[in-house]
Amino acid sequence: MSERSSWVVRIVGGLLCLAVLGGLMGAALEGVIYRDAPTPLEKVQAKADLELAQPPPSGRRSAVDEAILARALVHFPPYPNASSRPEALAADYLGPDVPIAVAWFSTQDPPQKVLLHYRQVLRDAGLPVLGHEFSAYGGYVGYWSPATKEMRMVSVLYQGGETLVFVSAGEVAKALESQSAPPRWLPLPAGADKPQVITLQLEGVTQFLVAGEAPSGSMAEVEAEWRRAMAAKGWEAGPSSEAGPNALGFEVGHDGLNGQALLKQSSSEGVVEFNLSVMRRLKAAP
Repeated sequence: MSERSSWVVRIVGGLLCLAVLGGLMGAALEGVIYRDAPTPLEKVQAKADLELAQPPPSGRRSAVDEAILARALVHFPPYPNASSRPEALAADYLGPDVPIAVAWFSTQDPPQKVLLHYRQVLRDAGLPVLGHEFSAYGGYVGYWSPATKEMRMVSVLYQGGETLVFVSAGEVAKALESQSAPPRWLPLPAGADKPQVITLQLEGVTQFLVAGEAPSGSMAEVEAEWRRAMAAKGWEAGPSSEAGPNALGFEVGHDGLNGQALLKQSSSEGVVEFNLSVMRRLKAAP
């Protein structure tokens, strides 16, 4: 697995929970660059990436990975033009009451071709298809199973000259029911409309993922107001960079907190969508 791919897997693995819960998926986020020296968690991740890049000669997966793959892939047939075999990504990261399993693979086919293939697979099986293409860079297709209360989904993200495909199955109803308000110390755009928030308890850190809409103003106006709100709470915000069509992103940070902010001009007039991903280390939040 290339260094670029491993980075995307880590970032999108966190964002994927938003896609499962609300159909919200970042299409071209730039990586979060931490200003401090690597933490123990980041050193562990780097070591894991190196090990993944050089799989053992046997090519055998662990029993845990096999179980994750079985849960995630059972509902979708293999993609005929995959350039890598499916690998386990994550499982049950939303808590013990929200079973979820995620696998991933890559292909040189464009995202639209992958989505079209699985859309037809679901139609041929007589299943009601849910899906959306956010841009040429990504989207999802899947279906809801009332019997098991699972959302089964294929999400795609084009990055670094290849399409990464994420296959998931998750019982998300309890996560939807238990959504809470974002922490008060987390700065959000002015007038944020019913933001969705998910808290992930990871090794050594807590990750907060927030998504919603700022219902008024242009993307430039929302960005300026958001930056003022961050400064008022003592946050630092880095320079903006393009993060896809009609989208921009920038790094944010505070004492013990680092993350990435994303703004995207919605097709709805006067509505700007936002995503905020923040990781809090062991140090207490403000």
